[in-house]
Amino acid sequence: MPGQDDTHDDKASFQLNRHSNAPSQAPHAHRCNNHLEDVLKGLSSWPLDVSQPFHRFLDCLKSQPGNEPPRYDPSSPSASS
Repeated sequence: MPGQDDTHDDKASFQLNRHSNAPSQAPHAHRCNNHLEDVLKGLSSWPLDVSQPFHRFLDCLKSQPGNEPPRYDPSSPSASS
């Protein structure tokens, strides 16, 4: 069309998600993913066992990388504390 500059392509210069274009970075699970899995297992069991696994999940989210709390084990005696 007259009056438009065809030399500048906005779509070529715009990246919707710059992280998805990085072939050297393989996707990896979040460091607290296993703690969340424990919460979901507690939700799907009867009787519901959510309080302690959820507390451990929140502790994991608050912790520094490498200092995550141990996973919840319902059979351990310290699990009820």
